[in-house]
Amino acid sequence: MASLWDNLRSKFKQGTIVTRLIFINTGIFLVLKLTLVLLSLFKVQGDGFMHFLEMPSSFRQFLVAPWTAFTYMFVHLDLMHILFNMLWLFFFGGMFLRWFNPRQLGGLYIIGGLFGAFFFAVFYNLLPAFQGVDASLMGASASILALGIAVAFYRPDEPVPLFLLGTIKLKWLAIVMIVMDLLSLNGSNAGGSMAHLGGAVAGLVFGWTLRRNIDITRWINPFIDTIMTLLRPRPKMKVTYQRSKSEKTNKVPDVDQEYRDKKKAEMDRLDTILDKIKKSGYDSLTAYEKQQLFETSKNGHKPS
Repeated sequence: MASLWDNLRSKFKQGTIVTRLIFINTGIFLVLKLTLVLLSLFKVQGDGFMHFLEMPSSFRQFLVAPWTAFTYMFVHLDLMHILFNMLWLFFFGGMFLRWFNPRQLGGLYIIGGLFGAFFFAVFYNLLPAFQGVDASLMGASASILALGIAVAFYRPDEPVPLFLLGTIKLKWLAIVMIVMDLLSLNGSNAGGSMAHLGGAVAGLVFGWTLRRNIDITRWINPFIDTIMTLLRPRPKMKVTYQRSKSEKTNKVPDVDQEYRDKKKAEMDRLDTILDKIKKSGYDSLTAYEKQQLFETSKNGHKPS
């Protein structure tokens, strides 16, 4: 069991932002399911517990637990719900990272979820068909759709292979998904469709503002950094000793190897960027990749 846990921790640390989000969502799903099972064994209703995690449609309930606008986007209770959401996150997240950097993905995930919560709450309280109806929202769909729509706005003609349907352009897939949500506004999952539209709007805003050199994820990333710092375990106390002169002269320090590994990683990233330029041209680089190319050149590395 210890080796399995260590393996999962290693995959989480070494994985991309997409892998980490999948781990977080899946971990929360398992903990919630186990908690609800234990509560049911003691004949305790879990509804009150979930009210502190789901996004409520009632403004009065939201004022009691305003953090639910953030927590709901990591909450799933149905196996098929989380399975399909994580598949879409893997698909759209991987596509997003081809053109944008990990910090932008994490920031847009949160912003898309917040837009989804806003649309859900506003529509449920303004549309006559839903007034007086209490509902709750959970799931990462709005956040994931924000990623997909952002890529579709930036690369509308990107080919997407679909099972049984062949290859279509990404813009048509995005349009179909938005139309399906519009047609489902009076269905059993009307609240989810409203949130999806909010996430789609967030993706469009991200793409439109980024073309004007405005990155809307910059304001949310310091908040994410603060949360990750609080969750990160504190380093253990290290005991050091002063080496003698003979040890210093006879032992090669590990710093040299770390330096060589760091330089090799930098050159590998540079080679990847140069290959991309050869295939698609300089304009195909993301802002993050252009910045890496500039900094590498400034530090004295010349492309081969």
